[in-house]
Amino acid sequence: MREARREAVINVLLVLLGILALVAAALAALFTIGTVVAVVVAVAIVAITAYALRAGGGVARGASVALAVVFIAATAFLGYTAWQITSALASTSGETDPPDAAVLASAERKLDAAQGLAGFRIELTEEELAAVLQDALRDADENPIRRVDLEIVDGSADQPGSIDFLLAFKNGGLTGNGSVRAALDAGRIELEVREVTLGTLALPGIARGAMGDVIDTVLDLNDRLAEVGADVQALEIGQGRVLIVGAQAGGELLSAPALLATIGENASALGGAVSPPPERIGPGTVNALESDGAEYVVALGDSLAANVGVAAARDGYVSRVHRVLSERDGFAYGLRNFGVAGETSGTLISDGQLERARAFIDDADVAYVLIDIGANDLLGHLGSPDCSEDVQAAVCQARVAPALAAYRANLGRILGPLRDAAGDDTPILMLLTYNPFSLGFGAAVGLEAGADEATRALNDVAREVAAEHDVIVADGQAVMRGTTAATTHMLDARPDVHPRAIGYDLLASALVDVLP
Repeated sequence: MREARREAVINVLLVLLGILALVAAALAALFTIGTVVAVVVAVAIVAITAYALRAGGGVARGASVALAVVFIAATAFLGYTAWQITSALASTSGETDPPDAAVLASAERKLDAAQGLAGFRIELTEEELAAVLQDALRDADENPIRRVDLEIVDGSADQPGSIDFLLAFKNGGLTGNGSVRAALDAGRIELEVREVTLGTLALPGIARGAMGDVIDTVLDLNDRLAEVGADVQALEIGQGRVLIVGAQAGGELLSAPALLATIGENASALGGAVSPPPERIGPGTVNALESDGAEYVVALGDSLAANVGVAAARDGYVSRVHRVLSERDGFAYGLRNFGVAGETSGTLISDGQLERARAFIDDADVAYVLIDIGANDLLGHLGSPDCSEDVQAAVCQARVAPALAAYRANLGRILGPLRDAAGDDTPILMLLTYNPFSLGFGAAVGLEAGADEATRALNDVAREVAAEHDVIVADGQAVMRGTTAATTHMLDARPDVHPRAIGYDLLASALVDVLP
């Protein structure tokens, strides 16, 4: 009886130690080697425990001792490593290594050069990117990282390029390494952490999430790009560099010195030779961005919706079309104009204009929705030195092609939700982008024909996406073609692509002509 009781106690102890050893050893294997080995370790411990239970006697006692040793060793290893990691992540005091001054200066020159431009193309080498991120570490709050080193890994036809990183912490000798890929979401860079190792532990998904703030602090370029209001249109990683193409609000749309010089030299001749067409629509009656009513005309978009280029809102295209709709329908529509100057298709999503317009449409009776978006996605690139001589040149197309691709993706994310909010019966009208370089004298300004083609490509994208969402398009390019010497501020002492009052009248007429 006593022997049977002893065997029962040993068996219970064996099972308990088997469970503890299984958990501890499997976790240690999972964190250091990987899932497959962790499963193998777990199966082995289960098999040993089951065999010892059947064998009993000395085998069971020996297995119990072995499992106890495994449990103690694995627990000690996990505890020590966890203490190392916790100490490293929790310690934010101490100096951060300075970046290489010369390399950082080179990177800063590239970033600063893009700061004032509506369209930019930034190429940072592996060393420059590391210097920028190392510099950001110095200014980061509660930062446990002493140094980050990077290696850019080329992609393939199936896989995008990635960035491998090595982290050194301020506290102790612990290091971390891992790999990230980057993707774009409405003009912002989104990091996908592929793997992270801290010390000897390879962190699984849950633990990677706990490292998210550290990874973002070390590797995120968004904060640096946000300083220039960047809407990133393309991101390429590989060949020892990161290439970023994008647009930004408030930047100079015309940045090519040769182009500005040509426009200035020909301003007198062009201005005298092109006469503005007669006004057709006339000013609106609402000289503001909003007015109340039982039903509303809602507008959203960029500087055209925001009436940039004229002194009074009643001279913009939104107020003009609002007046025509009220007169035609015999109803005093209210107006809500959400337009923001400098908006791109990406910032219209990410900066909240789309959501504000949708919220209003959801809560109000809306009769019509007007939208213009896309000019700022493209025109800053067309006005850059890369495109001033030949839009078809490879260096120019390296800007234009990704801008068009980003525009297509973003526009679907704009028009789809607008259609859902407005419902099937509310007309949505989209004003297509005009070419401000269409002065009427292609020989005088060589960009005119090429810009016409690039603008047409942008508008073709808009037409395709609009058709998918039952959105009516109005051809702003056609009504402005060959007139912008007289209908915009392009021939001002400081050339400006925005319309004069007569230009907005032409744009309003394009919308009026397609009213349902």
